[in-house]
Amino acid sequence: MLSILSIAALLIATVQAADFSSSCPIDSPISCSSNGDTSNSCCYENPGGIILFTQFWDYNPASGPADSFTIHSIWNDYCSGGYPQFCDTSLEIDSTGSTIESIVVDQFGDQTLYDNMNKYWTDINGNNKKFWAHEFNKHGTCLNTLNPSCYSNYKQNENVYDYYSLVYQLFQKLPTYQWLVSAGIKPSTTATYTLSQIQSALKSKFGAEVYIACDSNNAINEVWYFYNIKGSILQQNYLPIDTVSKTNCPSSGIKFPPKVPATSYINLTGKSGCLISNGKYYTSGTCATYHFNAGSSGNTQITSSKGNCGIDSSNQFTCSSSTSATDFQVSGGSIGYNGNFDWCLGAVTGSGSTAQTSVKLSDGSCSSFKLTLSS
Repeated sequence: MLSILSIAALLIATVQAADFSSSCPIDSPISCSSNGDTSNSCCYENPGGIILFTQFWDYNPASGPADSFTIHSIWNDYCSGGYPQFCDTSLEIDSTGSTIESIVVDQFGDQTLYDNMNKYWTDINGNNKKFWAHEFNKHGTCLNTLNPSCYSNYKQNENVYDYYSLVYQLFQKLPTYQWLVSAGIKPSTTATYTLSQIQSALKSKFGAEVYIACDSNNAINEVWYFYNIKGSILQQNYLPIDTVSKTNCPSSGIKFPPKVPATSYINLTGKSGCLISNGKYYTSGTCATYHFNAGSSGNTQITSSKGNCGIDSSNQFTCSSSTSATDFQVSGGSIGYNGNFDWCLGAVTGSGSTAQTSVKLSDGSCSSFKLTLSS
């Protein structure tokens, strides 16, 4: 059942689209078609008639929920190749994004949209508003059917609000993470997949070939969906088409790494307390903030205020200025080393409330636990 807020948000979006779409004929031509009426720029996207919806998989450091891709943007490509950008400076908003909350929330009353943008349209550097402003200025100003002159009763900033609303509405229709998982393609530190597996899983849901981008570790980091569009983009008559871009991913050995947070505490399952900055287990005091960075081959390197974290000659987890950077695995919120995710308590130093206990890799002869991440 839809919540009251969801219904309200839907009504707002519907009203905005209705304000425009009544001026476009039902038989509006499809973008990039040979019979397109290029004279009606309010009902025909031209020359940028290929619409892309793009999503990120930012896994290390992570951005957005662990079980969702995040939004990059909607933009348009020319039918003949290439793409426009920053098309009309008179339509641009402040590049810092300082006005976006007041437009979406105060002017158009859509707190739900704004909250979802902060959850699913996230900047890897933490500056969401600047990211949103960049995407509108670069791409939103190039959608000619979203031009203020196309509205029958235009309200100031209506095209800005509509751009962000359209992006989020289309994102909801493209649950990339769920589509992959339902096909058995799940985040993993060890499993790899073929390009054919990934493309088939997404094509079966989307209805056309999807563009997959990989990073230098051969890990998925972006997915693009391509459309032609019938009429104005506000009518949302998206028609899926095959990708016009060529993947940079290999044919096999593609990774889908789980998301790793930029910072976290490290806890022990079934035990109170946490790890402190030297890598020891402590039952009282303040938990250390650990930092997680991309290692080699999709692995993760961990640091604390003491320095790099690694495994010493006694298989103990340790962090210090003299420790070499070490590749760990982070999967399902747990930390592992060389595929071993089980840990045990070792030697104790000190006594009473100041006692510190070393944590070592399990050799199968002790009562083990997991090292888990927590905010």
